[in-house]
Amino acid sequence: MKRYSVPLLIAATAASFSTFANDDDSLTVYGRANVSLQSNDYGNGADTEVVSNSSRFGFKGAAELESDLEVFYQIEFGIDLADSDDDKDAVTNRNQVVGLRGNFGEVMIGRYDTFLKDSQGSVDEFKDYEADLKSLFRGENRADNTLTYYSPSFNNFKLGVTYVASENDNEDDGFSFGLLYGDSKLKKTNYYAALAFDRDVNGYDITQLTGATKFGKTRVGVALQQFETINGANDSDGYLVSAAHPYQNWVFKAQYQAIDDGNDNDASLSVGADYFFSGDTRVYAWYTGRECDIALYSTRGCGATPGVEQDFIAVGIRHDFSW
Repeated sequence: MKRYSVPLLIAATAASFSTFANDDDSLTVYGRANVSLQSNDYGNGADTEVVSNSSRFGFKGAAELESDLEVFYQIEFGIDLADSDDDKDAVTNRNQVVGLRGNFGEVMIGRYDTFLKDSQGSVDEFKDYEADLKSLFRGENRADNTLTYYSPSFNNFKLGVTYVASENDNEDDGFSFGLLYGDSKLKKTNYYAALAFDRDVNGYDITQLTGATKFGKTRVGVALQQFETINGANDSDGYLVSAAHPYQNWVFKAQYQAIDDGNDNDASLSVGADYFFSGDTRVYAWYTGRECDIALYSTRGCGATPGVEQDFIAVGIRHDFSW
């Protein structure tokens, strides 16, 4: 999609939602503009680029149908604010679903993050950046053709499952499922925990345990993951530890992540700071250093070349909006 079509798409979509929305609907238009100046050294020299870090634009809302039953929807697009390369789409599809919720929980159908991806909560302190959990782990899937169910909460416990239709007779349908405890943002509970499994999802079987809590004002998170290709050719174990501490308008954070295939390991260390002008606007800076040793397969973070060290530095601004 060409760059010039982005404003037209947004305007047309906004007009459509304004037309369909009525007094019974609760419609929210929202988005995020997140752009940074980033230096990348993949082990063979540094280059500098402007990066759009998962900038997005979307609509969500809900309407009552009858007693204790509600329809809800979300239609979200990714927007590249930095790169006008004709080989890349300026607009991409993100979570786009419609569903029902009530006393039975909620069920939705469309394109959405799998249960395992969603269960990570806020443990990843560098989400959407170079040190995003997906740089070394597997399971960051926003799958097409999904049916997702979340149960009601029972004593802060909740069950969830995502069914992924393969659309291919030669591939098994996938399932992502597990159990959640508490509030991932740690506002309603002092602890958060999730046990999640992927089976036959995007070529991998994955088991992941995630947890988070606070020590005073310091937020601490951990994730443990074991992943294996469906054909059993490659497998690895990994862990992530993160921490974030607020001080006045600042939030200082750090994160370490590693995976091990039994012979070698890849590891990533990141530190950074966010300065908040308001709840919606921040500037930030971060550094990520990564060591790449595993040669059995190509991880998204390290690429196909083992035995290199990579360094990344960025400064940027993020603004979230909604109306």
